[in-house]
Amino acid sequence: MKLFHKIFLCFALIFGLTFQSAGYLLLDFSYENAIEQGKRYAFQEFCHNQYLLQSLLYLEPEALAESESLSRLAEEFTVPAALYRADGTFLFSSMDTQPAFPSFTDAEEGRLHFQILEREDKSCVYVYDRVEQGETDVWLVTETDISGIVDAQRGMIAYFQRLYLLFVCIGIPVSYLLSKMLTDPIKALREAAKRIAQGRYSDRIRAGGRDEIGELAASFNQMAEKIEEKIADLSAAAREKEDFAANLAHELKTPLTSVIGYADRLYQRSLEREEVKSAAAYILHESMRLEALSRKLMDLFVLKRQSFPLEELSVKEIFAGLKEGMDAMCGERGVKLHIELQEGSIRAEYDLFETVVQNLLDNALKAECQNILIAGEREKSAYRLTIRDDGRGIPPGELGRVTEAFYMVDKSRARKQHGAGLGLALVRRIADVHGARLLLESDGKTGCAVRLDFPLPEGERNG
Repeated sequence: MKLFHKIFLCFALIFGLTFQSAGYLLLDFSYENAIEQGKRYAFQEFCHNQYLLQSLLYLEPEALAESESLSRLAEEFTVPAALYRADGTFLFSSMDTQPAFPSFTDAEEGRLHFQILEREDKSCVYVYDRVEQGETDVWLVTETDISGIVDAQRGMIAYFQRLYLLFVCIGIPVSYLLSKMLTDPIKALREAAKRIAQGRYSDRIRAGGRDEIGELAASFNQMAEKIEEKIADLSAAAREKEDFAANLAHELKTPLTSVIGYADRLYQRSLEREEVKSAAAYILHESMRLEALSRKLMDLFVLKRQSFPLEELSVKEIFAGLKEGMDAMCGERGVKLHIELQEGSIRAEYDLFETVVQNLLDNALKAECQNILIAGEREKSAYRLTIRDDGRGIPPGELGRVTEAFYMVDKSRARKQHGAGLGLALVRRIADVHGARLLLESDGKTGCAVRLDFPLPEGERNG
C-alpha cells in the first residue's frame, strides 16, 4: 500500500472515529442529563402527591375505604398515580396502563425507588415508596411522562446522523487534499532520486517551506550537489588516469623504440667509430630521460600512498643546507642565484622540501634564464616562498595545465633536456602534503614566478 493511501485512510479513520465518538459521548451525556432532570421532576411530583395523600389520610383516616374519597383524591393528584396495600394488593389507579412492578417486599423502606418503562406510545418514570399515616400503610406509585425527552433524544440522534454524513462527505475530500499535500513533496523527491539514478546529476527539487519536508528537500539538494561534485571528481580522476596512462605509454614508447632501433643497429651492423659513438650517445641520452621519468614516477606514487611527519623548521636554516647544491646546479649553466629570505618557520619535511626546490630550480634552468631569485617573506598567517626567473616563461593559457603529469609546453625542447613533464606535478603533490598553496604567474615573455604559501605554525600566527 502506498504512503498516500495510508495517510488518506488514517485521516479518514481518525476523522470518522473521532467525530462519531465525540457525537456519541455528547448525545449520551445529553440524554443522561435529560433523564436526571426527568427523575428530579418525577421526584418532585411524587413528593407533592405524597403530601396530598398524607393530608387526606390525616383528615379522613377511612378515606381509602370510600370510593368517593378515592375519586376526589384522583382528581387532586397532579400526575397519574396508583395505591397498593402494604401487602401489595391493588387499591386504586388513575393510570391508563398498570405497569408490572417488582414485589414491594423487595424494596427498601425509607427510600424512593425509580423505574423507567418505555412503551410503544410513550415513556414514563415511575416513582414508588411506602406511605404511613396513622394506622394506614400503603404504597404510592406516581407516573411521570418523559416521552418528550426520549423523542428529543431520538431527534438529536437522527440529526447527528445527517450531520455525520455531511461531515463525512466534506471530510473525505479534505483528507484527500491533505494526503496529497503531504505526499506530493515526497513524490517529487522520489522522481528526483530516479532522475539522479539515471545519471541526471544536475537535477534539483524546489525546497519550499520550513517544515520537515522542506528540510528534507534542502538536504536532498545538498546530497545531490555532493553527488554531482563527487561524480565530477571521479570523472576528472578517471580522465586524469587515462591521460596519465596514455602519456606514460607515449613517453616510454618513443625513447624505447629509438633505443631498440639503435641497439639493433649496433648489434647487427659493422659501423664506423663515429656512428657507434653517435648511436651510443643517443641511447645514453634516452636512457637518462627514462631514468628521470622512472624516478619522478616513483616519487609521485610514494607521495600519493604515504603520509609524512612534518616538523617546525627555520626557512633560513633549510636554505643554508641547500645552498651548496643550488649553487652547483646554477653554476653549471652560468646562472646567477639570488636569495632574499626573511626570518620565519614552517612545518615541513626536509627531504620533500628539498625536492620542491630542486624541481623548481631545474624548471627555471631549462627555461634558459640568466637570473633566479628565491625570496621569502612572512605574511599574517603564511610564509610566502617565491622562485622567480627571467627565462622564456609560460604562456598564460598554459598555466592551468602545467601541473598535470606529463604536460609539457614545448615537448621537443623538454625531451632534449631529459624532461618528462612531471616536475611541477610533483611540486603540486608535495605542496598538498604540506597544506601549501601553489600559484604560478607568467606573461609568457619575461620569465615565470612560482609562489608557495606555507601555513605558519600555530604559535607564529598573528591574530
